[in-house]
Formats: sequence, C-alpha cells, structure tokens
Amino acid sequence: MNSPGPAATYAGRRQASIKPTIVFVDDIAGNPKAEATRRTSADGTSISRKLIKSSGEKSWDEAVLRAIDKTGKLPRDVDGRVPSSL
Repeated sequence: MNSPGPAATYAGRRQASIKPTIVFVDDIAGNPKAEATRRTSADGTSISRKLIKSSGEKSWDEAVLRAIDKTGKLPRDVDGRVPSSL
C-alpha cells in the first residue's frame, strides 16, 4: 500500500533545495529555528508560504521566508510528485 505523504527522505531533499538560498548576515545567539508551510503547484512551483512557528528572531524568520520565495521549484518525491503542502 502506498503512503499518501512524502517519502521519509523527502524532508532532507526539500531542505537541501531551500537552505542554500538563505541569506542572513545578522549576528544572533544560538541556533534559531523557524517553521513555515509552503503550498505548491503540481510542478513544485510555490503558490504561497506562511510562517507557522517563529524562531523568536524576526530577522531570521524573514530570511527563512525569503529563502522559500527564492527557491523556485521544489524537487520531486520518489514517486515523481511534489507534495502540494509542506
């Protein structure tokens, strides 16, 4: 039976496509983590994105959202599809 969600390896591939586009030059303490959701079309193009959990550092949150915007198309999953919401 096929799983309706992305493959276990997809999160890493998705992060690998977004991380290089993060541009952040501010000096902040620690390792901030922001969580965002992104809706995509069938070909992986971004339709919308939204911050769902702030890191507590506004400048980092904004850098994450900009990186999502700059990423372009997300990679396809092992089944050839791009999940519509991540």
